Amino acid sequence: MDSKIWYIPAQNDRLEKKVGIYCRVSTNEREQLYSLAAQISALTRAVANVSQWRLADVFIDIASAKGEIPRRE
Repeated sequence: MDSKIWYIPAQNDRLEKKVGIYCRVSTNEREQLYSLAAQISALTRAVANVSQWRLADVFIDIASAKGEIPRRE
């Protein structure tokens, strides 16, 4: 009896999405930098918990709000 074995590769049905995270603090003070580290940590964990997401980049913004145009209420 001659048997043939056919290999059928698995298909990847998951579409992976590249995700970027954005973290911002308004000053370069120590407390703000701790806040920045906490933001990065929390958002990185959030991305890691979704199997279809892959962290592409982390964007960090340290900017002072002084001298900017005031927001409308």
